[in-house]
Amino acid sequence: MTSTEKRPGRTSKRDQLLDAAAAVVGKHGVQQLTIDAVALAANVTKAGLIYHFKTRDDLLAALVERMVNEYDVLARPQEHQAADGPTIKSALSQMSRETFEMPPEQRRLLTNLLAAVSSHPQLIAPVQGLYARSYGWLGQSGEQADQALLLAAALDGIALLELLNLHQFTPQQRDAMRAALDSAIRALP
Repeated sequence: MTSTEKRPGRTSKRDQLLDAAAAVVGKHGVQQLTIDAVALAANVTKAGLIYHFKTRDDLLAALVERMVNEYDVLARPQEHQAADGPTIKSALSQMSRETFEMPPEQRRLLTNLLAAVSSHPQLIAPVQGLYARSYGWLGQSGEQADQALLLAAALDGIALLELLNLHQFTPQQRDAMRAALDSAIRALP
């Protein structure tokens, strides 16, 4: 094992710092994301944190980038993925699970990061890139492109309505929407 390889089961110090930053943002909001708060949450010195992230903005940008990578269905392995990449059905099924089964702590983090993106324009490019890749790929999916785009937009709309606290669907509404969307996904060719 070289010195640059990670040992199995161990996370990098950078990932640990981002986990601490995510915990601060998820619990207290992006306004409370400071070098001091993250250093305290990560149990490291300020110098140890600054070694990886020079400024609060660097830390916030890395956190947004990590969020984008976690939600990029085209970049991550999936359980029902074809050899040449994810299938339309598997990508949309994953989007449905992420929309309807999002844990509360993830919901709080994403809500706070969306607020940060809206008030820090320099952070929007990675998020726009995520949507451009996803919708570009879905738009080139042949005869099912129109249905795939519609289903993805519906799932994103539901998630954003709830994350931005514009509307909270009742459990019955969520169950009905999920059943309808999952049925439409299964019906894709």
